[in-house]
Amino acid sequence: MDSERAFVAALVGLALAVSALVVRPFFTFVALAAFLAYALFPLQRWLAPRLESRLGPRLGRRVSALVLMVVAAVLFVLPFVLLVQVVVRQALAVAEAVQSGAVDLGVLRDLVGPGVERTLAEFARAAAGRIAEETPGLLGGASNVAVGVTVFGFALYSLLVGGESVVAWLREVTPLPRRVEDELLAELDRLTYAVLVTQGLIAVVQAVLTGAALLVLGFSNVLFWTVLAVVFGLLPFVGSMFIWLPAAVFLLATGDLLGGAALLVYGFGLVNLTDNYLRPVVGGRSANLDPTVLVVGIFGGLAAFGFAGIFVGPIVLGFTRSLVDVAAREYA
Repeated sequence: MDSERAFVAALVGLALAVSALVVRPFFTFVALAAFLAYALFPLQRWLAPRLESRLGPRLGRRVSALVLMVVAAVLFVLPFVLLVQVVVRQALAVAEAVQSGAVDLGVLRDLVGPGVERTLAEFARAAAGRIAEETPGLLGGASNVAVGVTVFGFALYSLLVGGESVVAWLREVTPLPRRVEDELLAELDRLTYAVLVTQGLIAVVQAVLTGAALLVLGFSNVLFWTVLAVVFGLLPFVGSMFIWLPAAVFLLATGDLLGGAALLVYGFGLVNLTDNYLRPVVGGRSANLDPTVLVVGIFGGLAAFGFAGIFVGPIVLGFTRSLVDVAAREYA
């Protein structure tokens, strides 16, 4: 009997290892699908019964999932594609304005020397081309994007339709007391909610602060730059600084020394402090995580898992701590 159990355990371990190798190339897409399904599931729980009463249990739940997927695509994917297109157009417009002399770079010309207009125009065009070429590869390589999006769609659909059955299956195969299962699942739910809300909240706060500064300083297309700042705010090592810092340099280059200096002080003194301090404080309190663990989870997850690791890392560290606590209390 012991040899039989050992064989089954080895077989299960081998299957899990091979499955991990299969999923690994598309882990980012699967993880993002899981997070989006988690965010959309309250809507699925509300919409599905209403459609089931008209279409039947099976068809109603599936139609509800498809409706939410279309809504998510319209709200998230389509704006991202349009955002890239607008960024490319803006970069090309800047290149033309600089090269034609419509933008006066007198201060920057005095500092750098003649020919700065041509250099900046070439840089803007190169940046636009780079963005257009590299954006498809943001999630792990341009050649994998089409397959990855397909995996994302199927994973999201399956989780929306059968998410509750997945949880029930995990409860069934897990040899733990019901109260321990409830505790661990509640902890995982709390951590996931806290991490998603924290990342989104900080990105929005930074973007609003950046947009307000650009509005006061007289920039055009403030709404566009604010939305772009939200996207950048989700990315470690990037943040809204990639919006307000070029804006400050532009003001300085065009002779608005007071506005450029004020934006630099505002950005480094307020916007950056929001990211450096509000993220650990809000995330640490809502997820009951030490700020150091939260920051290590964000950057470690990014290094280990790519973009999805921004969310996965803190959840893994927080859940590991809870798992160790339960193991020490129940089985030590």
